[in-house]
Amino acid sequence: MISEIIEEFRKRSNSEYAEKMSTYMRGQYEYFGLKSDQRKEIQKLFFGRMNTEIEHEKRWEFVRELWEKPQRELLYFAMDWVNTFKPKTLKKEDIREIHFLLTNKSWWDSVDILASNILGKYHLQFPVNQSEWLSDWRLSENFWLRRSCMIYQLKFRDKTDFELLKSLIKENLLDKEFFIQKAIGWTLRQYGKFQPVLVVEFIEHENIQGLARREALKLIK
Repeated sequence: MISEIIEEFRKRSNSEYAEKMSTYMRGQYEYFGLKSDQRKEIQKLFFGRMNTEIEHEKRWEFVRELWEKPQRELLYFAMDWVNTFKPKTLKKEDIREIHFLLTNKSWWDSVDILASNILGKYHLQFPVNQSEWLSDWRLSENFWLRRSCMIYQLKFRDKTDFELLKSLIKENLLDKEFFIQKAIGWTLRQYGKFQPVLVVEFIEHENIQGLARREALKLIK
């Protein structure tokens, strides 16, 4: 089926747009040159078949095969399918697969969507399993994993574990990495929609400055 998927992408490829996309992503990846609506058309053609024809035990293998292809749109295709997985279909050991996706071909366009969707779903399905992965990831040298630890609660709204989030932020405050500082601000801004007073108090208490502060206070008057 993967060869059929690739052929559908090739039929819609646009070399000029592919070059623009590659330039936007700092030349790190190859592209077919499809816009998101074109990719979603292909997803409509295949997701139903994939759900019925791919055995549950083989779906991560299928995802990995797509992930390892050079064109970035195939990664997006795989990621969008993963994000349709229902929490009740996940297994405890799937955290290894999520780790693989987060740490291979990592960039904001994949990590942010995966962390705030499938990792968030995984946590809701296996909350007692959190310490088994979070304790390692939060201290990882891989800043994408640390970013994931901070942003996986983005869709939890007022159910966010703010005490956990604060501890994760404090561990990363001195890290000058752009994507870490951006994540700090982003998560605080999101929770600030529900608890602005608590967010401002935390920002002032920890003397959060720079990019993280600007991002966090964007919506708070």
